[in-house]
Amino acid sequence: MAKILLIEDDLMLAKLICQQLRAQFHVVDLVLDGDSALDYLLCSDFDLAILDWELPGLSGPELCGQYREGGGVAPILFLTGKTDIEH
Repeated sequence: MAKILLIEDDLMLAKLICQQLRAQFHVVDLVLDGDSALDYLLCSDFDLAILDWELPGLSGPELCGQYREGGGVAPILFLTGKTDIEH
């Protein structure tokens, strides 16, 4: 069982992901914007963060950078709807 922070602004997609992760007995917290997510990441210990690329407030890459600069070490899995290879 892992403690996971899901950072996704598409509420329907977020609920689906949470449901699937919880069915595997993971503990999942959901945050819908980058600014709130940074607070969560810096104030709690997570085993994994699942992070959307485009978010209200801080974008996924900005959030990741600030989290790492603040000493955050949890693994981060990025989600994106972008289709070009550079993303």
